[in-house]
Amino acid sequence: MESLKEIHPFALAELKKRFLLSTVPLRHPFPERPIRTLGLIKFDADVFTSEKFSRVVLMRVSLPFYFSASSTFLRPRVELGLPPFDAETVIMGKRRIFMVDIQGTGKSAGCDESALFERLINIRERYPALLEKKMKIRGEIQNVFSNAACQVKIKEEKDTQALCIFSEYFDVFLEMVDKATPLSGAALDQARQSFEEYSYRVLNHDPGVKTFKMFFGKKGGMERVHDIFFNS
Repeated sequence: MESLKEIHPFALAELKKRFLLSTVPLRHPFPERPIRTLGLIKFDADVFTSEKFSRVVLMRVSLPFYFSASSTFLRPRVELGLPPFDAETVIMGKRRIFMVDIQGTGKSAGCDESALFERLINIRERYPALLEKKMKIRGEIQNVFSNAACQVKIKEEKDTQALCIFSEYFDVFLEMVDKATPLSGAALDQARQSFEEYSYRVLNHDPGVKTFKMFFGKKGGMERVHDIFFNS
């Protein structure tokens, strides 16, 4: 891997080493070109489920010429009590916005979040050159990110470092999911409450949700968001 454009083939290959994935039949199959964009913007994605994942989403949005964006979103089944994994890349010519995180809620019942985030922070600090231009998303949605999140603006020459930190975070996450066992009782109730709070915040504040509503209409946009990310 040398380019951030290769992030999805890498992620899918690593997933298939550990989990048996099944393709999710969507109400609105991909690829899609919203009429509101005169067909200029293309939405495409691979969406899977498995024994331990409610959703594995590898989404790509592209415009002609120099702009593309990708999202790598993995949501473990609620009964495992684990936080989701999220990585976002926006490519504008040789410039990039890159983010990767295991999105802690402070309430995950299936793992020790403090130990998890300490491990991730130790990984992140090994990439000082990648962290020269840190950034944060404005608004309430920033609160879904953990204190171990890597959110940066970089140029193309740092793609390799971005891919390396993605790979390390991804490996930590997949190892955690692989070892997880279903919760019960009070711990399961806590996991369900944590997921409800997380999904409410995302559905009401995530810029990606707003993008779906803008291009597919409020009803069509929310149908797609639920179907792709939150059903099952």
